[in-house]
Amino acid sequence: MPKSSVDLPYVAKNVGPTSRETCGSCHFYGGGGDQIKHADLGSELMYPSKNCDIHMGGYDFSCTECHQATNHKIPGRSSSVAPSEGAKRCVDCHTNEPHYGDDLLDHHLNEHCEHINCNTCHSPVYAKCKPTKTWWDWSQAGNKNREVKKNEHGKPKYHWKKGVFEWKKFAKPDFAWYNGYMERILAGDKVDLEGKVVDPDNPKNVKQNGEYINLTKPVGSKKNPESKITPFKLMRGVQGADPVNNLVLVPHLFPYGKDDKTAYWKNLDWNKAFAEGMEAMDLPYSGEYVWVRTNMYWRIEHEVLPEDKALNCRQCHESLRGEKTCGRCHQKSRSKDFAELMDKKSNWENMQGLGWDVQKLKNSTDYLNFEELGYEGDPIIHGGRFKKMPMGKSE
Repeated sequence: MPKSSVDLPYVAKNVGPTSRETCGSCHFYGGGGDQIKHADLGSELMYPSKNCDIHMGGYDFSCTECHQATNHKIPGRSSSVAPSEGAKRCVDCHTNEPHYGDDLLDHHLNEHCEHINCNTCHSPVYAKCKPTKTWWDWSQAGNKNREVKKNEHGKPKYHWKKGVFEWKKFAKPDFAWYNGYMERILAGDKVDLEGKVVDPDNPKNVKQNGEYINLTKPVGSKKNPESKITPFKLMRGVQGADPVNNLVLVPHLFPYGKDDKTAYWKNLDWNKAFAEGMEAMDLPYSGEYVWVRTNMYWRIEHEVLPEDKALNCRQCHESLRGEKTCGRCHQKSRSKDFAELMDKKSNWENMQGLGWDVQKLKNSTDYLNFEELGYEGDPIIHGGRFKKMPMGKSE
């Protein structure tokens, strides 16, 4: 609560309109720093270019253009917190048929919208404007004498308070079926630690290889008509858990004051920090702790790219790279060049022209990894979710 000297009625009567700055002062810094948890929501959105975010940079949107409040309830859906005040989706403004041209390509793109969320194509890479953290190993914290090195983006790989980090920029998302719901492990929920415990002294590549506790995970499947392919950033790391009570532990980090004997950032004692943190949460602590792999899915929602930087057909469909493209189904005509149509939505060259490091992705195909999403392979050849395409495998 604010100090008793603050005149709250005066404050309430003089609140001004919201802005990207007022919203971003909290939301841009989730996780303790700029764009740490979110892969697409950082201080770069204060004054972005259109190539960083077409809505805020191209059309000068404020946050409330989309997140319009009703009775002080602001709609939005975080991956880690339930949408108690309502959700917000691209189709609320753009409709289920956002490609409003009358040509063959727009027809098929609108059909894709039944199965693919907008940002799957319109955010083919994340952390375009600033790096984001993708690995966070708390088990290595506590060494004030460790040399702090920085990665190619100028981001620290270590901090004595928080451990070892990895950062990514221009990164390819992970894609999953998502129907609008998330499975979440909240403080106090029992977890299965089998196969997730790591030795804190092992090298990073060993720690990263194995099973993870999914603190958040999208709900959905290929067979569920409400599910769509959706892009996510995976936030992996190592944190403490109680092997007796099977709980992910909540540590006490920041000291209450100069006499605090339990805060980790003052005393560097994990056992005391876990004991105090769990007591504050009114949760049991056995006095024992281990280190476990954890993972969070963070949905990609902001930093939407303009049309000329969206995925094109060939980047997902290997079958469209040969001579037989749209002509498998559509009769060829003099007025329609199918090969040209396939490259109409070209993007990697446009991104490289901005100085973005996407060379490693430029020649990739099967961008969504159809087999991981439950397909036999390219749906053009093997069939879609609910119907078989007219051509057979012999094509």
